[in-house]
Amino acid sequence: MLATWTSHALVSEPRIQTIRIQRGRIEYNPEFIEQLSDRYLEVALRFEALRILLKHPYSRRQAHSKISYAASNLTLQEYLQTELPFPRARDIFGDSSYDRQFFEFYYHKLLDSQPPSSDVGVSGTLGAGTGEGNTSATSGASGSAQSESEPESAAETENTSGFSDRPSNLLSVYTDPNLSGVENTNQWDRDELLSDRLDELVRMAQANDSWGSIGGKLREQILANLHPKLDYRAVLRKFRTSILSQQRRLTRMKPNRRYGFAYMGSRRDFTTRLLFAIDVSGSMGTEQLQQGFSVVNRFFNYGVQAIDVIQFDAEITTEVMTFRRAQREVQLTGRGGTNFSPVLAYLEEHRDYDGLIIYTDGYAPCPAPPQNRRTRILWLFVSEAHYRSCYPKLQHLGQGAYLKANATQ
Repeated sequence: MLATWTSHALVSEPRIQTIRIQRGRIEYNPEFIEQLSDRYLEVALRFEALRILLKHPYSRRQAHSKISYAASNLTLQEYLQTELPFPRARDIFGDSSYDRQFFEFYYHKLLDSQPPSSDVGVSGTLGAGTGEGNTSATSGASGSAQSESEPESAAETENTSGFSDRPSNLLSVYTDPNLSGVENTNQWDRDELLSDRLDELVRMAQANDSWGSIGGKLREQILANLHPKLDYRAVLRKFRTSILSQQRRLTRMKPNRRYGFAYMGSRRDFTTRLLFAIDVSGSMGTEQLQQGFSVVNRFFNYGVQAIDVIQFDAEITTEVMTFRRAQREVQLTGRGGTNFSPVLAYLEEHRDYDGLIIYTDGYAPCPAPPQNRRTRILWLFVSEAHYRSCYPKLQHLGQGAYLKANATQ
């Protein structure tokens, strides 16, 4: 648990109500921590450490924020059975056969239990169980119902006014998904690097039998949650797939896969345009540059018909080169300092690209975000060390991945 906890940055964040896990950070409101007794603080830290270890914020996000938070809390309480006023499965479902199930099981059970016409976050079903610090949330019954498909409002997502109306008992907020579910899960998203790092902690505990107080049933759940090691090639495939998904077009000429010709079907336009920007500054070694162009060649194995390539250091050093097949030799120019701004400026001037991959060691100032929000960006780093060092300052601009040492290109 301690190794899991120290894998994240601990950040004081007075703008939130309680404590949350997101993007490699444990954010907490000091006021909430001060309200907890030493014993409640201890079990709350164990609770959040297990949430990290089971990767609920990093690989298991579901569509509805409040139910995701409720299902996550229910899973953790089933295995830890803490004194915190969270309900057990039998408290909600009235059946002990639902004890010690997994996150997705509880999510769908909670989702199915909601009346079709009601707000999905009504109290009685998702609220905390009876016990100390429990309050009933009735926002779902006030007529302000929100459908499953609608995004939560900005006011729900984050309140930056200082929470002048914050309840005096923040433990009740922490345990009630109606009050904190959206805020505590709105940044949950797939993160393969963090998932891979957590898997390493689990493998180390397994190899050294250093599980501490984690019992057998919980070990089974944690081990079942292991994923294969991060593969940059899988990231590239997913990046390509996400780009192609933007090209989906509705058409009456094809039946809908679920409803037939009663609804419009869809087709995909495979005229995807990719731009690959390769850092040719002096800090990039010859082998790293060869690996970068190997990545370009690999895209032709994924069905991409053409890729535009530019080279850059402090400026763009070549005219755009259009590759229509794998290249064996490429003439390099540049080898000066590094600046990402000319690449993003080029993107502003050429907005018809569906995706941009920037291959770099990351050693350059963070550029201003581009106005062009249509083109998806992937930062591809030469190594894991460069990823860890440089990606945090660039992550607001796009996805990230890195090449593994000795990876077969």
